[in-house]
Amino acid sequence: MVMKRRQMLRTLRDFTASMLVGGGLVGRSHGVCAEGALPKFDYGKIQNPVWRLPDIHLRDPAALVLDGRVHLWFTYYDPKNVTWHIGQSATEDFIHFEPIRLISPSGYASPGNVIRVGDEWILCYQQYGRFPHYLCIARSRDLVHWSEPEFLFNTGPENKWNIDGRTIDPLLIPWDGRYYLFYTGSTRWGRKSGHNLIGLAVSDDLKHWTDLSPDAPVIAADQPYEQPDGNENNWVFRHAGKWLMLYSASLRYQKIAYAVSDDLIHWEKKGLCRVKVFPESSRRFGAPVVLENLTQPGVYHMLFQGEDLTGHVSFFLLRSTNLVDWQ
Repeated sequence: MVMKRRQMLRTLRDFTASMLVGGGLVGRSHGVCAEGALPKFDYGKIQNPVWRLPDIHLRDPAALVLDGRVHLWFTYYDPKNVTWHIGQSATEDFIHFEPIRLISPSGYASPGNVIRVGDEWILCYQQYGRFPHYLCIARSRDLVHWSEPEFLFNTGPENKWNIDGRTIDPLLIPWDGRYYLFYTGSTRWGRKSGHNLIGLAVSDDLKHWTDLSPDAPVIAADQPYEQPDGNENNWVFRHAGKWLMLYSASLRYQKIAYAVSDDLIHWEKKGLCRVKVFPESSRRFGAPVVLENLTQPGVYHMLFQGEDLTGHVSFFLLRSTNLVDWQ
């Protein structure tokens, strides 16, 4: 009987972790993270930016809350050498961070999230070193050692709007036994004007994909706050019986917008989130990740990137009770 109870607890733990996307739970409308998921976290002690490196830009955060820590993945951009890697770290309090490890070859960036599939973890990110850019995954059994990147997805000839034929900024959503993949395509690569636009594909096995948005993106650039160059870096989770998306609206004047959906495919845009601005994020900010229940139910924390007037990019953490106003 003891063994059965241990097995049940282990299965429940693995199931809960497998549904985590950027720290939030997806896959079940009634799921939430454990209350007080970070015992050492005290938002009153946070100073923004929460993480800033003097010579390295931290971009595109992804996060997984597990066993009292937040595992972090991000784009580690070295402007001196003009190199991109996937960096990894962890924190218990957003004050102290574990030493950074580079877990990808050079030329890879923008981790989306980590999900549990069977007995391994899957991390999605983009190949950004050569054209055309495409999406890939890496695999791990322990969240420490990662495989070499494997090709995941790029749009095909059936897609009529991703005229650049490249995809970036993945996000994987496991839902009802399938995998939904948000991606960013574009009409602007190498041009003076154009847009980044968000599409959606689906798979049963993470290998064979059907583009659910071949004729038009699921998030087009049709609002004034999305101009002049479109949208990217979205984050999606289940909230109050619907899907909620936060995304980077506009590249040049980047802010964080939100939209809602019943089916992950059709989205109603609601406008911009109201986000506190710091000197270090005064030029633009985006790439949001929402973390649920770090301290108590009903309180959300958003990790995102911000850029100062010199072009330096670092990470910020704000909180909200309504997912729109972030302070």
